[in-house]
Amino acid sequence: MISSPLMPNPSTGSKDSLGCVSTKLRRDMQIENGGITFFRKCMDKPELECIAMPGCERGFLIGVSLRSGHRRKIFRGAQTIDRRFRDNSIYIRDFSEHYRADLYGNFDFLLVELSHAFLNNLTDEHNVRPVHGLTCAVEQEDLVLGHHARALAASLDTSGAINTLLIEQIGVAIGTHLSRQYGNLRPTDERAKGALSRACAARAKEMLLDCSRYGLSIADVARECNLSRGYFIRAFAKETGQTPHQWVLEKRTEQARALMDATDMTLAQIAASCGFADQSHLSRVFLRIVGVSPGAWRRRTA
Repeated sequence: MISSPLMPNPSTGSKDSLGCVSTKLRRDMQIENGGITFFRKCMDKPELECIAMPGCERGFLIGVSLRSGHRRKIFRGAQTIDRRFRDNSIYIRDFSEHYRADLYGNFDFLLVELSHAFLNNLTDEHNVRPVHGLTCAVEQEDLVLGHHARALAASLDTSGAINTLLIEQIGVAIGTHLSRQYGNLRPTDERAKGALSRACAARAKEMLLDCSRYGLSIADVARECNLSRGYFIRAFAKETGQTPHQWVLEKRTEQARALMDATDMTLAQIAASCGFADQSHLSRVFLRIVGVSPGAWRRRTA
């Protein structure tokens, strides 16, 4: 059987911010959080897409392949790079350089756009030399980044303030990992490597419960404690044994369980009252933490 050649995707729609026509994507998501922009781009068909973008000052784009099978040709002057992607393959694109490539479909990517402002903030937080660039090998794979990307991709499907904490938390981990692994950011001896002070821990917990309701961020909590986001997350985990997001989920689940025991509120009402995105979100978290579904928990005392 002779397969027909791939034909370029006709430009029947406007290009997205990454230079693609997105009308044939199975999934096309974008979210900005904590100075990072995340994209989820999926195309199941082997269809040719031609990309051409002039250089700009947006920073860097990092692509993490969530499955095998995608290939592309990248044109750099007289050089042509034929790249085939596997699980956890990554690429780094410097937006300041003109980019031209042929994408042959069949992909599932989590993409991370790091602005120069984000990298400058990392420099200030870690008190190190500026991170001027990010580079990686042509056939680079990164299991750590793949793990973070899959966790983030799963969380993008859930809305709500609680999930925003998770996205910010993962974003900090991704940005720091990229800057250390592929830039010049190095770990430093930040002050007070022990746990948070009692007063700071109490204030942080109060704010975290508020931010899961009112949209405050981890950056807001860290700033209140006079710490960088990355150091605050590590210090909070040392103090409580949990990341900020894990701690908030457990506290919200405790509140939901108390309301189930003491009131006749519906599960949907309880989910809204406790800051979950919806009843389904409550059910998934409750089952994972308590070990039974909310319905089963209520039936045990019926």
